Order: sequence, then structure tokens, then C-alpha cells
Amino acid sequence: SPHIGALNISRAHIARTPALLGESDVVKALQLEPGISAGVEGMAGMYVHGGNQDENLYMLDNIPLYQVNHFGGLFSAFNTEAISNVDFYKSTFPAKFDGRLSSYMDVYTRDGSFSRFSGSGRLGLTSGSLHLEGPLWKGHTAYSVSLRRSWFDVLTLPICAIVNSTKNEGDAKDNFGYAFTDLNAKITHRFSPTSRVYAMFYYGNDYLSDNSRQDEKHDGYWEDDLNRMRWGNIVASVGWVKEFTPTLYGRISGAYTRYSSMLSTKNEDAEYDNGERQNYTYSKITTRNNISDWILRGDFEWNTSSANAVNFGAAATFHSFLPQRTDRRTVAENMEYTARENAPVYHARELNLYAEDNLLAMGFLRLSAGVHYSLFNISGTTKHALSPRLGFNLSMGNVALKGGYSRTAQFVHQLAQSSISMPADQWVPVIGDQKAQSADKISLGAYWNPRNLLTISVEGYWKWMHNLTDYMDEYYLLPPLAQWDMKLCEGRGWAKGIDFKVSKEFGSFRGQVSYSLLWADRQFPQRNGGRKYPARYDNRHKINVLVDWKINDKWEIAASWTGMSGNRVTLPLQCWQDPGLGPFNYNMFLRGNINNYRLPFYHRLDLSATRHTAHGYWTFSLYNAYCHINTIGVRLDYSDTYIFMNPDDWSTVVYSRPEFQKIRLIPIIPSISYTWLF
Repeated sequence: SPHIGALNISRAHIARTPALLGESDVVKALQLEPGISAGVEGMAGMYVHGGNQDENLYMLDNIPLYQVNHFGGLFSAFNTEAISNVDFYKSTFPAKFDGRLSSYMDVYTRDGSFSRFSGSGRLGLTSGSLHLEGPLWKGHTAYSVSLRRSWFDVLTLPICAIVNSTKNEGDAKDNFGYAFTDLNAKITHRFSPTSRVYAMFYYGNDYLSDNSRQDEKHDGYWEDDLNRMRWGNIVASVGWVKEFTPTLYGRISGAYTRYSSMLSTKNEDAEYDNGERQNYTYSKITTRNNISDWILRGDFEWNTSSANAVNFGAAATFHSFLPQRTDRRTVAENMEYTARENAPVYHARELNLYAEDNLLAMGFLRLSAGVHYSLFNISGTTKHALSPRLGFNLSMGNVALKGGYSRTAQFVHQLAQSSISMPADQWVPVIGDQKAQSADKISLGAYWNPRNLLTISVEGYWKWMHNLTDYMDEYYLLPPLAQWDMKLCEGRGWAKGIDFKVSKEFGSFRGQVSYSLLWADRQFPQRNGGRKYPARYDNRHKINVLVDWKINDKWEIAASWTGMSGNRVTLPLQCWQDPGLGPFNYNMFLRGNINNYRLPFYHRLDLSATRHTAHGYWTFSLYNAYCHINTIGVRLDYSDTYIFMNPDDWSTVVYSRPEFQKIRLIPIIPSISYTWLF
């Protein structure tokens, strides 16, 4: 392949990678690759070559997913049991892909067996899954169904009951519940060896609730608070895959994809006197956001000769965006107030065309040249982007050199106010005078395969990013109902680095060692005084070691070690008291540059062991095996109390000094699961 940084990952590779709580995950497996940062520890985030989280295009059978995280990113939405294999690109990109700046990941789901029924069931500490596949019409029609659900809501029930039993009568009782569900289903029918159709469906849902209630309704104060969140994806697609001639292959598909979230806060309170309710108030605030797409696309491959292949295709997408809508309802005694935010719904039409030629010249030189054209029409305004792609692969025995240039454009982006993926994060289009985000990237790689024993690679890149979008400084000072685009500013970004990797991917002992060196910077006229500053995930050095040893037919062990420079955070340079607010209020800060402090070096060891039985296998794992509790953030607290004596009247005043404290999160976590094969 002429594409630098391209990977194809199998389901087996994902399953044997150690992960938090024993949940194998494709995104966390990719985090072990050079040039990819995880973001916050334990989360299924992905920051590729200095890019942001929303600059990665995640696809399920060629259909975009806009939210791929469960529980704030603790798990991804991709159930390993439903996956066939994964294509991933991080440096140079085929002309087919556009719409994001940093990476492209296409997850292919399993077709199911056309010959026999089979399945698997997994039971773990935090979740369980079930996979079934087999023929509906032997040799012609097959199905594949995978279901995964978490147990967090079941586990928290007894914990909440025990905590509430220790409280005094009249105290508020707290209940917490969370659960996520994934459902993948696919039916494939073969008309002939050269023609088949398929229908695919995915449903992913998260539900989170937090309830605090006082049940006293005779005398005294009564209150009931309920917070709920619900978010998830729906994807449905149908497609026809056809070998039209021995040299022309194509896929035509239609799809619908939708992401939506709902956050609701309800409060009821009243006073009771001899069982009669007085001073009753009720308030409820519900906020929603969603994005949905209708997609029609065709992708074709034409092998004009044994040495030349042309890929081409087109896609039309109808977008609908609701960045945010808030409903408010308030009741006070006999008065009721209801309001709905007049939030606009944006409709956009997008057209994509691409063509790429791959030529094998002189037997040792492969050339690739392509172009991707995008048109984005919204609110009567049409925006265009032309994205050329060039690449070469020069092979000389067991040595190869690759080089390439890619330009990409992005018309939709995500507004996030925290480093953790939250359901309130909004997907919004470029509107008005906003320009599409774009990136130009040059990559060069060298590869060596000595005696077919190891693969050694060194890849370097330089990326320029334009029209990046972020919140401006102190955007929160704007009126609460100010439209979202008034809070944004546009700027530039730069990223450069080197990825080094040594891997052995065959035999009973497999493994890889990788190292990446990264610089990532941003500059916005309305942020940091217009000065350049490092990106939050400017992880300068990153080292990964992954080993897997199949001892015999019963036992297999794996280990992974990760070490990297800490993330960056913003800390004030000085803080002092406001004279008018008393001795305990250090609320005046001297601001420094954005991301002016680097967290301590991060490192962690994960271990796993698999014990195969006659009907399945046990999986044992240790996350953070030597229990190094890493620093994931910094908070400002007040401590080190001291006494100041006034010499005039000998009075004393107690002061509290401010200090920064490290936030540490995840200790050693063991897990166990059993997978039954049938």
C-alpha cells in the first residue's frame, strides 16, 4: 500500500489486548500505536498526531458514527464480538475518505456463517454479551446478532441501599443508576458468487440517573431531586455488493445515522404541616441536542490492468443539526410557567466525489494520485473544498520507502467544554462566514523487514491546520441564551513528529515496541492574547510495549506497558485575596498562558491471562498492575491554615493559603470474565 500509517486490525488482535475492566476495545487497542494519545486515563479517547477528538471519523460499515463512547469514554461503542476487522488510517489517506482532519477508522461487522449455527456468550464483572450467527437459508442467507449490556445499575442497587440504611430518619436518600446497551444485527443474502445484498442495524444507548429524595411528608421539609441523562446512536443501512465484470467491483448503499442526547433536571420541594402541603414548587429543565444524516453512496474499484487500479465514487448526504434546545417548566403554588428556547434547526446538503489511481510501475514502485471534492450547502450558502492526495511506495527487497501528501477538509465539528466525552457535547456545522476546517499533511516513512522476522518502521510527518474552531476566552461572560456560534473563534494549528515501531506478528510469541515524538501547537486571535500555545495533548514522548505469548493450547498471556509525557493543563501564576471578601477568599488570579503546566510522566502496566477450556475460555486481567496512580489533573484547594496577629489590638485572624493538589484516579483493578463458545 502507498498509504503511510495504514493498519488492518483483526478481531483476535483486539481481543488479546489488555484493557480496563477486562473489556477488549478497538479504540484502546489503537491507543498502543505510536502517534495516538488516549487523552484521559482509562478512556476510549483518541488524539491522533496532535489533532482533537472530533477530528477522527469513526465508521460502522462505511457509515459515520458521531458518538462512540459509553460512560464518558470508559468504553467505546464498538462491541468486539460484532467486529470482523478494522481499517485505520492516520498519516496519508485514500481519496475515498474526507470530512475529518486526523484519522479514519472503518469498522466492518461480521456477516455471519452461511453453513452452520454458532455463537458465544460472555459474562464479566461489569457487562455481558451474547453473539449468535448462522444461516437462515443455508448457503444463501446468513445472519449475525450481537448484544452487549452493562451491569452498573445492578451493582449500584445494593450499594445505595446499604448507604441509605445508615442515614437518619428524615435524611435524603440517594439512588444512582447507569447502564449502556449495544445491539448489532446484520443479514446478508447471496444471489450468486458475484452479487450479494445486506442490511445492517446498530443501536447504542446510555442511561444515567441520580435521585435524591426526602420521604417525610407529615411535618417538615420535603424535597425530591432527579437528574437524568440519555444518549445514543441509531444506524441503519442497506447495500448491494456486486462484481459487475472481472475487473469492475462496486458497492451501492443507503443509510440513516442519528446521534441524540437528553439531559433533564427536576426539583420538587414543599413544606408539610400536619400532612398538608404548603409552599410547593416544581421546576424541570430539559436540554436536547441531535444530529442525523440520510446518506446515499456508491464506491467502485476498476482494475484496468494487473498493474493499475482506479477507485472512484460519490456520496450525497442530507444533514439535520439541533445543536441545543432547552425546555423549562416551573410551578409555584397555583402559577405555572413554561418556556421553550427558540433554537434553530440547521439543514445542510453535502456532496462528495472522489477518484484515485493506483499504479504499479516497473514492479518496485507503486504510485497513488487522487482527489476528493466536497460541496456543503447550508442556509443558502455553499462552501467547497478540493482535497488532493499523492503517495508513493518504493520497494527494494525487504526495504521500502513511502511518502505522501494529503489535504483534508471538515465541515462539521464538536463543541466540547471538558476533556471527557459528555452527552452535552454538540455537533455543529460551519455556518455564516465560518470556513471549513482543513489540514495539509506531508508524511515520509521507511520500512525494513529483516529475514521476514521483524517489521521495523520509522514514519515522520508535518501537519498544518487551518480555520480550527474553539471557544474564545471568557465566552461564559456572554448572555446565557447567546447563540453557540457567538462563543467561537477560529485559529491555526501545527503538529509534527516521528513514529517508530518494531513488531513481530506471527508465531507463539508476538509483540511490538513503539515510540513517538510529538509537537502540537495552537494559535487563536481571541485566545491566550493571540499568542501560540501547546495543545492539551501535546504528549512529547510516548512509549508502548505490547507482548503476547501463547504458551500452549490452554494458556495465553499478554502484557502492555505505556509511558508518556503528561497532558497539559492551565494554572494561574499567582492568586491573592479580594480585600472586600474576607481572609478566606483567594479569588483573584493572575492568568498565565494556556496549557502552561505539564502533568507528571504517565506510566502503567496491564496484564492478562487466558485459560482455554473445552467449551470456552476464562480471561483474567490486571489494569495498572503495579498500582502507580497517575495524575490526571490539578485542582485548587485551601489548606495550611495559619494565624495572623494584629499588633495594634492583639486580635487574631485565621487565614487559609491556596494550594494546588494533584488529582489521581485509577489504582490497580482486577477483573475476570468467562466466554462460552457454542
